[in-house]
Amino acid sequence: MSLITDDPEHSPRDCSRARSNSAAGTKHHHHHHGRSCNRRRALIAASSTVVSLLSLALILWLTLRPSSPHFSLLAATATVAITAAADNASSATLIVDAALTAHNPNAHATALYDQLRASASYAGVPLGAGAPLPPLEQPDQGDAVLSALLTSTSPSPWPWRALLRVRIEGQLRWKVAAWVSGRHRLTVDCIAAVAPSSAGQQQQQGASSSSSSFPSQCATHVL
Repeated sequence: MSLITDDPEHSPRDCSRARSNSAAGTKHHHHHHGRSCNRRRALIAASSTVVSLLSLALILWLTLRPSSPHFSLLAATATVAITAAADNASSATLIVDAALTAHNPNAHATALYDQLRASASYAGVPLGAGAPLPPLEQPDQGDAVLSALLTSTSPSPWPWRALLRVRIEGQLRWKVAAWVSGRHRLTVDCIAAVAPSSAGQQQQQGASSSSSSFPSQCATHVL
């Protein structure tokens, strides 16, 4: 790469002249000018290296940039357990069993999931967070199923028809050959309408089960 300028004292050709003239006798002036030329060459070389590295990184990023995984609610069951007290009063506790499927759409990247935890809300009432889910390694273009069991923190008069919201939070990394990316925050939100399967008969037995009626919607956010 050459630097072209109209100023003869700052041209690359003048740099070589400076070296020859320096040997001929104008030592002070041309020695200073030679150092300036060396700094200029070093700056050009460093700039070229930086541009080359940035171009290579951009090409690798555009080639290997992974797409976010796709999640969907596979199944969900809400069970209302009715407990009778000594004073003939009763309380209802909600238990949600949800299963989600995750799809890795990338052809050259493995998805690594860590620190996954599920939570949910039913009819706008939050449920207690479930136990942490085990780490998961999902190969390229592979599918995986995540299961979560969630229970209400306190008894409540649960409605027999409501919206169920399931949330998965954790960390996501990408693995391409031997290279592993940094950790990204993963958040998945799924919504499904839930209706009882047989409320009247099962309520007499002490519990009522309801299953999600699809379609459901899931949104995935990777930061």
